[in-house]
Amino acid sequence: MGFFLLGAIRMSNFDPEWWRKIFDELYLATDARSIANTEITRVEVDLIEELTEAEADDFILDLCGGQGRHALELARRGYRNVVVLDYSFPLLACGIREACEAKLNILFLRCDARCLCLKESSIDHVVIMGNSFGYFRNDEDNCLIISEVARVLKPGGKIVVDLVNRNYIVSQFRPQSWHEADDDLIVCRDRKLESNGIVVREVVLSRQKGLIRDITYFSRLFKKVELLNIFRDAGFREVSFIDEFTPHKTRGDYGMLTNRTIASAVAG
Repeated sequence: MGFFLLGAIRMSNFDPEWWRKIFDELYLATDARSIANTEITRVEVDLIEELTEAEADDFILDLCGGQGRHALELARRGYRNVVVLDYSFPLLACGIREACEAKLNILFLRCDARCLCLKESSIDHVVIMGNSFGYFRNDEDNCLIISEVARVLKPGGKIVVDLVNRNYIVSQFRPQSWHEADDDLIVCRDRKLESNGIVVREVVLSRQKGLIRDITYFSRLFKKVELLNIFRDAGFREVSFIDEFTPHKTRGDYGMLTNRTIASAVAG
């Protein structure tokens, strides 16, 4: 497969509720290079530990955590009160199975991150990893997530957010990419830069079954000043950033997970 052409991205085909549909078993296969790589997860959890300075009995929320890969690693390291919250039934089910098999005590919950099903000041630290923040074109929805995090965090609790590195995406923009996810699946991506984000059309082809996915999604590309304002408006302080974070040892186009910015802040 030397090249491909998906055609222009048509915003008339863009469903703003795309995030309700894409995160399933197929997603675990198409993005396995990043989200099913144990070594990468360990590097990311090393960073979580460094930034939060969490203790074993702290309550840690893996928000928009999918199958809970970071929560599972935290639990393996001895953290006793880890919670995964996500909207996807398939990913939560996958995480529950893995936790049961490993005999790890992790609570998995399903709800919308804009309205957390948790009590006020009940969590010590919140992590939002794997570019799971910024799915909404309307920043009111993105801000709601950070406000909800501020509500559930204890005073002095920390938030860590793993985001697309805006400067990298803009300077190294690739309108198209493709990779072989496994012996059967080929993932093709057509990208379009907008003023405040990136729109991606993803087509997944199976050598055995043909076309099995054609979906368009959006990721907000935040400027640092925008993130600073979002955090401060929600009541956070000591906002800091780490640029050029990538846990991948080999160079390549890993989509939104190629090069990231890590934002952290303190509640209250």
